[in-house]
Amino acid sequence: MSKMFKTAAIAVVLAVAPLAASAQPMMDYRAEAAAHPRMVEAIHHAEAALRLLQAAPDDFGGRKARAMDDLRRSIHSLRAALFFRAHMDDAAIDAAQF
Repeated sequence: MSKMFKTAAIAVVLAVAPLAASAQPMMDYRAEAAAHPRMVEAIHHAEAALRLLQAAPDDFGGRKARAMDDLRRSIHSLRAALFFRAHMDDAAIDAAQF
């Protein structure tokens, strides 16, 4: 009985050990935002710039739309950089509130 128990215990350890070794705690995106206030500030400034540009009355020879697209991509890139440890997909990155 003792030998059977030891064999079962070893089997469980061998089955679970790879899972425990590979499981890293997912970083909460709020913790990342709190740890990097300058990055958060840069994101907020870029979002404010986008809002100001959207409210601008002229299309600036068609360049307003391109500038808005560039700002949207930049905002997404900044958010992706901030949250890279959180392993978030693009939709979650864009939806994160901080």
